[in-house]
Amino acid sequence: MLKFVTLALLVSGPVFAQTASVEKKDEAGPTFPVMKKVQNLEERRIHFGVNLGVNSPEGSRGSTPELGMELGFQPMIPFGFSVEASTSRFSSDDDEYHKRTTVLGKGTYNFGGDTPVVRYSYLGLGAGPVFLNDGTELGIAPLLGFDIPLLGETDHSVSLGFTAKYLFVTSKDPDSLITSGAFKYWF
Repeated sequence: MLKFVTLALLVSGPVFAQTASVEKKDEAGPTFPVMKKVQNLEERRIHFGVNLGVNSPEGSRGSTPELGMELGFQPMIPFGFSVEASTSRFSSDDDEYHKRTTVLGKGTYNFGGDTPVVRYSYLGLGAGPVFLNDGTELGIAPLLGFDIPLLGETDHSVSLGFTAKYLFVTSKDPDSLITSGAFKYWF
């Protein structure tokens, strides 16, 4: 069920964005920005973020809180790159809690345009090591999210957002749907 919900969210993002771009075609900017080199520090979009959310693993394990930090930038418009480290604890079959720490390198495509929420949205993919009690595995996570500026249209120095990702791991450890709120500071 979690895989179906994640797939539906990932598919609906581009569909909504494409519909919005058709409706807003004649206005200020495209929903799908043209690829170009970064010209200044503002376009570089360097940021530091804190994520707090819920990790919902497949199977009989219950949902648990997840805490993470992210550091990223935009090397080329409209693509972003970031590194995220997050941790959570799971109950297991032996009635003990096991810690899972994930370090993901994430690549994103950032939307633009004038449509609310869509203009601050992104789709992406993360990959990296997942540290478990009994070893290290590879994790791959399709993701989507948005970051809306808190101080208005002219000041993008802080944002509040949301991220949803589905973490696939290459072990018997359960895959997880992770949803989190994101507070970011943009340099």
